[in-house]
Amino acid sequence: MKSSLIFLGIIVLLYSCNNSNNGYSISGKVNGANGKVIYLSSSNKTDSAKIESDNTFKFEGIITEPDFFNLYFDKLNPILLFVDSVDEIIVETDTANFASKYTLTGSKTSEQIRELQQKLNASFLKIQSMYEEKVAKADSASMDSMRTIFTNESNAIVQNHRQEVFDFIKKNPSSFACLPAIYQSFDSRNPVFSYEMDAPYYHLIDSAMMAKSPNSKHTKEYHSQIVEFKQQFAQQQIQDNKIPVGMEAPDFEVPSPEGKMIKLSSFRGDYVLLDFWASWCSPCRQENPAVLQAFNQFQKKGFRVFQVSLDKDKNEWTEAIQNDNLWQWKHGSDLQYWNCVPAKLYGVQSIPSNFLIDPKGKIVAKNLRGQQLIDALTEIYKKK
Repeated sequence: MKSSLIFLGIIVLLYSCNNSNNGYSISGKVNGANGKVIYLSSSNKTDSAKIESDNTFKFEGIITEPDFFNLYFDKLNPILLFVDSVDEIIVETDTANFASKYTLTGSKTSEQIRELQQKLNASFLKIQSMYEEKVAKADSASMDSMRTIFTNESNAIVQNHRQEVFDFIKKNPSSFACLPAIYQSFDSRNPVFSYEMDAPYYHLIDSAMMAKSPNSKHTKEYHSQIVEFKQQFAQQQIQDNKIPVGMEAPDFEVPSPEGKMIKLSSFRGDYVLLDFWASWCSPCRQENPAVLQAFNQFQKKGFRVFQVSLDKDKNEWTEAIQNDNLWQWKHGSDLQYWNCVPAKLYGVQSIPSNFLIDPKGKIVAKNLRGQQLIDALTEIYKKK
């Protein structure tokens, strides 16, 4: 699925619509906020209140169905709440840690949202701290090894977080907290989940919410997006069939980071993994350590990697190559984003996407992930 769609989903939920039933109350205390104006927004209105001298505030209102609300001083740093009917939600926090270390009572769903978001924050801080410790302070002699260690350990943190969210979804598939959870992101370019990799969880949420809350506008919006994802995935399958296993790999050439033109046919004589990726693609970055592992294991047997990026910013592309320790093999990109000519030639509709090509230039496998790639190469080189 194109990353832009995932990003749109994140935006919809970060600044999400709001609805509840009748007579809700949202009050609380923000230490250090005396005299400031705090805002509470939904899809159709924004309320404001001045923080009292004792750092307290209160909002009251009537809504017709349960809905998401954002409580904030700064729109980019909101506390996301889910308000149901006559909820009486109490929030406590301070100005320095407003949306990162708040507590609340009065709404089970809002508490679940807080817990899942704070898990994400903790994972992000671990990765940041690890980068400062292992990469930022590394000298030139140890930089490569430190980057490899950082990549492996940070991916382990991400995978652990993903599993925690998956466990929550399996236990609470009809909770509205699943909606912001499935669209969690470390930043706008690095969503934690994607439909292509995690479709069963997207579908589990959809079926559970359609069964429990079919009339909710959020259920309907999410269901519509799942339908769109399915359609795009089906289109992707059609595109995949245009470049079937057994076909001779279409040749192309793209410039390297240094501006030198590289032809795919220049890899003839060896097995090569043609791997489409991008610096902004979180699933790609999560997959890179597996590609690196395969390369390190089989390069002496003649295995090669040619990564073609769908980036549009050269600096971000080359920085990702260095950060993920991918400099050992050839790279190319026309920096045309989803208009990437080689990607269109190969019918690529989502990334990561790869093609394993034999020494004669024939495609022998597609979209090998993780251990699948290791297993395929093990079998190939066992025969040689």
